[in-house]
Amino acid sequence: MGKAFAAVLVERDEQIGRLTSFVSGTASGAVAAAAAGTGRIAVIDGPVASGKTALLHRVLELTAGAGPRVITAVTSPAEQSMPFGVVEQLVRDAQAVSDRLPLHPSAGPDAALDSTPRPESEPVPAEILMAFHLQLAEVCARGPVLIVVDDVQYADPQSLYCLAHMLLRASASGAVVSLLVSRGPDVGGTPPVVLEELLYQLRGLHVRLGPLSVDGVGRLLAARDPEAGARKPAAPASWSTPLAASVHAATGGNPLLVHGLIEDRLSRQRLLAAGPGAGPASAEAGNGTGNETEDALAGTPHAGDQFLQSALICVHRTGSDGLRVAQGIALLGGAGSTSLLARLVEVEEWTVEQVVTALNEAGVLEKSVFRHGGVQTAVVESLTDEAATRLRQRAAVLLYEDGAAPLTIAAQLLSHEMSAPDEEWVPRVLSEAARAALCTQQVEFAVRCLRMAESCCRDETERMLLRAHLAKYIWRVQPSAWPQQLRPLLGAVRDGLLPPVDTVRLVYDLLWNGWMDDAAAAIRQVVDVLHRSPDARLATELGALRLALASTYPAVLEHLGDVPAPARGAGERLSAQEEILLTSARVLHGVLRGGDGARDTDPDTDAEDFAESAERTLAGTRLTEETHLGLRACLLTLFYADRPATATLWADRLLVEAADRKAPGWTAVLRAIRAHMSLRRGHLVEARRLAEQALDQLPPHGWGVGIGMPLSALIEARTAMGDHEAAAELLDRPVPEDMLTTRHGLHYLYARGRHQLATGRHHAALTDFTACGELMRRWGMDRSTLVPWRVGVAEARLALGSREEAERFAREQLAGDAGQRVRGHALRVLAAARPLRERPALLAQAVALLQEDSDWYELARALTDLGQAYKQLGDPSQGKVHTRRAWRIAKGCGARELYRSLHPSQPPAPSAPAAQPRPAAPADAARPPSAAVSSLTDAERKVAALAAHGYTNREIGAKLFITVSTVEQHLTRVYRKINITHRQDLPVSLDTDVAHTA
Repeated sequence: MGKAFAAVLVERDEQIGRLTSFVSGTASGAVAAAAAGTGRIAVIDGPVASGKTALLHRVLELTAGAGPRVITAVTSPAEQSMPFGVVEQLVRDAQAVSDRLPLHPSAGPDAALDSTPRPESEPVPAEILMAFHLQLAEVCARGPVLIVVDDVQYADPQSLYCLAHMLLRASASGAVVSLLVSRGPDVGGTPPVVLEELLYQLRGLHVRLGPLSVDGVGRLLAARDPEAGARKPAAPASWSTPLAASVHAATGGNPLLVHGLIEDRLSRQRLLAAGPGAGPASAEAGNGTGNETEDALAGTPHAGDQFLQSALICVHRTGSDGLRVAQGIALLGGAGSTSLLARLVEVEEWTVEQVVTALNEAGVLEKSVFRHGGVQTAVVESLTDEAATRLRQRAAVLLYEDGAAPLTIAAQLLSHEMSAPDEEWVPRVLSEAARAALCTQQVEFAVRCLRMAESCCRDETERMLLRAHLAKYIWRVQPSAWPQQLRPLLGAVRDGLLPPVDTVRLVYDLLWNGWMDDAAAAIRQVVDVLHRSPDARLATELGALRLALASTYPAVLEHLGDVPAPARGAGERLSAQEEILLTSARVLHGVLRGGDGARDTDPDTDAEDFAESAERTLAGTRLTEETHLGLRACLLTLFYADRPATATLWADRLLVEAADRKAPGWTAVLRAIRAHMSLRRGHLVEARRLAEQALDQLPPHGWGVGIGMPLSALIEARTAMGDHEAAAELLDRPVPEDMLTTRHGLHYLYARGRHQLATGRHHAALTDFTACGELMRRWGMDRSTLVPWRVGVAEARLALGSREEAERFAREQLAGDAGQRVRGHALRVLAAARPLRERPALLAQAVALLQEDSDWYELARALTDLGQAYKQLGDPSQGKVHTRRAWRIAKGCGARELYRSLHPSQPPAPSAPAAQPRPAAPADAARPPSAAVSSLTDAERKVAALAAHGYTNREIGAKLFITVSTVEQHLTRVYRKINITHRQDLPVSLDTDVAHTA
């Protein structure tokens, strides 16, 4: 690399010209002739690795043979304390006899004083100055002389005195002597006074090298990388390209760093050209796109060994103090002040400032922070493990003393897998850092903070509280480990080590895991505390828990019985978190209890009010550890309030939010709820997919009693699709015994009943449906929107031949709180129980209700029964119309068994293509649209698709952000174009994906 670096210089033409003129002037004697001494010295100045040495060599190459006689010396930090080190090099290079100078102990009695370090203020003995002058005079007698010293800032003071004396005496003696030096930044000390005198008091030429511009980087790339040069812009005056800009951003225009990146780039190209397995680095050479030469056009170029080595060279050239400062900057990552950095690495503040300035100018740093993360890592790795641990511990303490943010302090404590310092403030700072990390979605970092805080906490109560918080965050990022995190807290609850409010919040976790006895014991303990010491906040938390028990874990509440109801007072003041907790518990409890039960929650509120309150809470609340339970309750409120479209909209939004927060636990539960929403819309394939994803995302022990939700959705979806063996396998899976004492168990019992009914086990199905009804009545949540158990009983009775009982339960369902969807179910069953001549009217009502409420599976079943009824009544053509529509809808929603039973051997007509409801549907579900359908505009197609899939005009307008009038106009044009007259004649094949996602 060094050879290439020396061979390619860009943006240095002006400096080369001025310096070659200086050297040529020396050769012609013009320097000696200048009365004021002008031109006797030339200085090349610039940041670390800016190309000073390369420029010096280039000038000497250009003037070789025609210039003055050159004698050189090269300095280094290690030789700075050696007196006369530079003078020795110059004399040796001039091929003089060194023992003519009194520089060695054998030269005389005073030589020993001269060969040992001496204070800068002590002048060099006159005899040495004269001897050096005479020695050079002999050389100058043969012609002009150019003395070249590279990195003059490292020259020893004694040699500098000799050079200054020689230059002052040269014109008087007629000798033609000039001095050409390169000088880097002064770091770690004050430059000798004699150096300042030599370089600045004597008039001369000063050349300052700066970093390369973006255009200069482009020229360098073109010179060394033909591919990069081939992509230069058409305008010949500019070499600025995206690649040049990205290289410049990574290097600050430092030539050494630019060359390092180019070397790494060329190495990658050679590896890629050699093909797979060309070398150990080939696996890391690219990203497998096959076009790696374009990789840097979109961002920071690949930083390999050459670039990192070049950066470390820049750091090391700032000296030992500079390396320590750079290591401190790398560890702190830009945190802390200059004073703190100086204390951390134990150097003076002015040294820190010098190093920072030098590295900023060198392009290693930008605004005192490393430009490239790889360089920062490499600098940190230059420390031993022991040194890194010591520095990080010290950095944490200093940052804490300086009042730094908890996240900044925690970053030091958690680095390098070290143990935290034995300081009382550490657990508190780590706990605060965990909360701050969660605000920026750094959940894994928050978990690490809490783990360390717990490990170094001395107070047992505080340690258990930290464990409780840790368990809450573990559920979000690693739900499979959640039960193990909770178990140690059971003893803390029994011993009363947790504050009562935190105990109440822990109860939700105990209930979810099915630890009902432990949860009940914890609740009793908190109730006793509340009786002894009334507390408004604790009463609010306990009241919200009571509502949650009543709506989800009613069996626990039955055993307790004495949990206070939530108090409501005019002067009640709740925090935002408490308000969300209490509101969500009230709305879910209210919508499930209904009627008289709702009045227990709020006497003036009905189901619609609960749904609106839930939606307001969803609209104004972010998904966090403190709110996710409440938001789930609000989502379920909309679901049980029979608002499937609204509930689906909010569920999808929460799923996106959970994914953004990298929360697999939240995502799994939300998918389970979302699967039930799809199931109630008759989207069987989507329901199956969501339920399977939910079960795959969490292991069974992570679900606890909540496993009833995804399992029930999947069992019911599989049953409706006709996958009875798969449903049976799901029912064979072990579930927690206490699941059947929860609301989740009601869904499970109902799904099991549907499977039993579909597979001919009619008595078993009747038992499950009846058990559902008994529990729901006993728990005071006999709501058809929870599970329509009466319809299930009616179907089972009908299958057993008891038409009167079937009719009784169907009519009982119709007389109750049934919404349109459940009324459609009940009417279909009632029609089957009534004489044949009454069936078409009842089934037509069922079809209208199910279509309006968008339950496609049940709509297909009702249309099937309607077609069969017309056929039995002697109207086969009318029967065929309804049967064909039932076939299309059954195929579109994924009810494979049903559509195969309708037309086991007859393929669908070309004019009635079946739609693929979701990407997961069978590939043969899609057919090319007819010419009439193709004539629809995009807007008409979207409106027609939504209408065909059961959305009302108002819902379509809300989804597409258009007015109801516009929806009606679109539908009128659609009817005319595809030659239909009724909404129910719209083909379900119209862009089913649009209907689901619009």
